Amino acid sequence: MAKGIQLKVEDAEVNRALSSAQRASENPGAIMSAVAAFLVTTTQRHIERETGPDGAWPRLSPRTANKRIGRRRRGYENMLRVSGRLYNSLTGDSGADYALVGSNLPYAAIHQFGGTIEQPAREQEIYQNYNPRSDTFDPRFRPRRSSNFARTVKVGAHTVTIPARPYLYLDDTDRAEIEAIVADGLKDEADLR
Repeated sequence: MAKGIQLKVEDAEVNRALSSAQRASENPGAIMSAVAAFLVTTTQRHIERETGPDGAWPRLSPRTANKRIGRRRRGYENMLRVSGRLYNSLTGDSGADYALVGSNLPYAAIHQFGGTIEQPAREQEIYQNYNPRSDTFDPRFRPRRSSNFARTVKVGAHTVTIPARPYLYLDDTDRAEIEAIVADGLKDEADLR
């Protein structure tokens, strides 16, 4: 060590705070748990805002939007939230060296990455209303309970393309918040607040 003035810290409170901060950095489980909780919340916000890392999600096709109009009158609004299953299935997990968020729903991945679904040819029951006076069918499909006529139809093989609507990502705001969570966690452990 160079000759000159030396300063040695022998303050018990400062040494305790440094020891606590070191322990927290060596085993950050509590901090990772807080980060995982944040990841769930921010992912839900991405779904609410209907945005991905590159901006707004692709708009629903007119056909899909028209199917969504009914009791809930959603149309083009509330993508990925019609039933709320994906939104509510988001869970976080954490350990000493990781924090993550995800969903266990089988269709979660196709909404994140997009893709094409091959539908094979099949037969299906459809329900309509028949008017015996005019001997005509109402062309609109009905739920089984409000129908007076059922028939089996053949549906040809076809593909359904679902565009990617990424909701699992971090933007600059999310990264800054995670950094703040980590800094606050270290301050709490070191009792520096």
